[in-house]
Amino acid sequence: MIASYGTIRDFRSAFGPVKPILKLDLTSLTLGGQYPLTEYVMAYDLDDAERLGVKTVLNYIQLGAPFELEALRQSARLAAKCDARGFTYLCEIMPVESAMYPTPEAPEAIAAACRTGQELGAHVIKTTMPVPGEGIASAVAACDIPVVLAGGAPAKDGRAYDASIARALASGIAGVAIGRNAWGASDPAQAMQRFCRLVHATQETGEDAA
Repeated sequence: MIASYGTIRDFRSAFGPVKPILKLDLTSLTLGGQYPLTEYVMAYDLDDAERLGVKTVLNYIQLGAPFELEALRQSARLAAKCDARGFTYLCEIMPVESAMYPTPEAPEAIAAACRTGQELGAHVIKTTMPVPGEGIASAVAACDIPVVLAGGAPAKDGRAYDASIARALASGIAGVAIGRNAWGASDPAQAMQRFCRLVHATQETGEDAA
């Protein structure tokens, strides 16, 4: 479970057996569930993660953003430091609408993101769901590390959302990182149970579970 420093420090017991992932960077506060193009800066480091007893850390890269190069440099250094100290580095890397990526959800854009994260030194990639969802197969093939998809904005059609996740799982992703579609649901616990059943059923059968 990806969480902030304060959440892990103050509510660790609420995680149960789930191992938290510390988000090392931050950006300007926004309201309303939207994520505008803003720079993310590193706020915590591996010493902070070690003090919390966390072994996996994450930061965010926006490919195509004006500040992309600095984000790549920070991520490369983080990957090297994680290797030196035995941490797992989860790189959240997503194309944003730009001259380089006019259609950021295109399979080729997502494949470029996955390959970039792998070359930086990430152990796991978190990225955007491509359109169509089964297009993730090319991204998975572009790197030799696990790929996890972000859950995205709140879905208007739950069945269609579940079906898209199932197709992506059948195409080779390692899992999904669902936030707003879980804690924003009318019954978050029930939503999480549904998503867990979907992920495990698809991984066990290799078929569309929705």
